Amino acid sequence: MKGYAFAKCGLNSWGVAASVTKGTRFSGDGGLKYGPQFIEDKSFGETFTGPAEAGDLNPSNLTLPAQARYEDNNFILRALCMGSPNAVTISTSASGQVTSWKHIIDLAPSIDGLCATFAFDRRLFVEEIPSAKIFGFGEAVGDGGVINETFKVLGVAPTDISSININSTVYGASYPALNGRVLRSQGVFRINAQSGGALGGGDTLAATGAVEFNFERPQDAPHAYGSADIIEPADNDFPMPSITLSLERANTITVNSFRAALRAGVAYKADVTYSGIFINSTDRYSRLYQFPYVELQDQEAAANGAAQVKPKLMFMLKKPSAAPTGMTGVVNPFRLTQIMINSTVAF
Repeated sequence: MKGYAFAKCGLNSWGVAASVTKGTRFSGDGGLKYGPQFIEDKSFGETFTGPAEAGDLNPSNLTLPAQARYEDNNFILRALCMGSPNAVTISTSASGQVTSWKHIIDLAPSIDGLCATFAFDRRLFVEEIPSAKIFGFGEAVGDGGVINETFKVLGVAPTDISSININSTVYGASYPALNGRVLRSQGVFRINAQSGGALGGGDTLAATGAVEFNFERPQDAPHAYGSADIIEPADNDFPMPSITLSLERANTITVNSFRAALRAGVAYKADVTYSGIFINSTDRYSRLYQFPYVELQDQEAAANGAAQVKPKLMFMLKKPSAAPTGMTGVVNPFRLTQIMINSTVAF
């Protein structure tokens, strides 16, 4: 395949393809294929099954993988999933220096009316998903310590006869540079009591395996009269974001303290920051996740070899009653802040 590209659909324009302009470096197509549901009739008195008819079309339900980059177009996909991007603001701008821009994205109660068009260039033809909801994304550590990200996409059946997105359209989209990946070595995870002071250097926790983050908005996929494709999906349950930590070998903090917290139902707050190269004399490329109410719900202590107990913690991210100390304005389960040289408003 030559390339993948997308564009935000017009507001409340489900089923209407947009011309793609934002290139993305997905490393797979998520198993995309055209899938009609064939209706069979196995009736009494028949010797063999007769001809079938094509009925509803299976929706495109994909998990699209990529390597995370500080300066790419996928922040738009995260914004479409979260639903509430704030206006982009200048982070640092000085004479003779590159301007850095801050993008802050919060969660919205729903993402009704928000969708994207995807176009995949398969060389001989372009496969287009005219409309799709981005209903989840996640991050985990991959080979070499790169942060891999995935996007969950639910849309109408693909078409290969689009008149909107053809090979030249996908080829003409703007693609991010190949470098500038987000790496584990650039990340810092901090956690302390939800009611405590602002997070500081003493709250850093060494996660030797991975910090895995997952966020998903459960969706329906309704078929309706008048079309074989699904109509716009809608949220049908509360989103349940989570963090899973793989920690260093057992010590007083990673075992005793968290085990006691699990028994007592202690709530935490946390953040994870990835910092890339400098944009100017002050700002680095960065990605910051803030979690104002972190609820420990599971702890494992798997043994790997002789006495090598390495704890694994699973936290659910909840809505706080108020923003905790040091996280002014963070009143939803999480907030994402990115600093980069891209000044494009997510939507």
